[in-house]
Amino acid sequence: MKNWLYCWCLLWPVLSAAAQERSTDVIIYTASPKKGLYRTFTEFQQNNPAEQGDFLIRNKSTAAQIYLLANRNELVLRDAAGQEHKVKKFWGYCDGRNIYIHDNGLNLISQLGYYCVYELQGVQPSRGIYNPADMTVNAINTPVRLKKVINIVTGEILELSWYNLKKYILPQDSALLGEFRADKSKREQLESYIYRFNQRNKPFMSQ
Repeated sequence: MKNWLYCWCLLWPVLSAAAQERSTDVIIYTASPKKGLYRTFTEFQQNNPAEQGDFLIRNKSTAAQIYLLANRNELVLRDAAGQEHKVKKFWGYCDGRNIYIHDNGLNLISQLGYYCVYELQGVQPSRGIYNPADMTVNAINTPVRLKKVINIVTGEILELSWYNLKKYILPQDSALLGEFRADKSKREQLESYIYRFNQRNKPFMSQ
């Protein structure tokens, strides 16, 4: 018994250091996300972008979004000659500080945790309004904003809604779920509940 305790005392600092080193490989536990392109969710999850390079985010005009059905922005790779090439088929991108998910363009991840939060943005045309003064039809452009969450363990993406919080997210924290059910203003507090859930719950991340 004494020999076992002695060996454990010797091994504990090594195991503890290894565990801390592994935890920094997970994006939600690192203070310095690595710059580069994520081809897959796993690369994002493990803070391990597949590709480095001179990447830039180029914004699209409102007209291009509406009439060309284009995303509001795109990621391009600038080569040694200064030529820009559109990047296709990727999960996300990190510029060394900010992290973006590729979903109808690139959208900033505003909160990292068990559930990472981002807001999908775009522009959609609504029906035109007739102007009798000059007999023209003027289109009204409607901004589209939709908040979503990413499960850092599974990669599942859900709309940040009252239903999804009650049905899929908060049941993992019964105390917070009970508070949510009793909160009359919960529909205006969805993101704050995600923040509190992330503070109270840390996912187990196998390496």
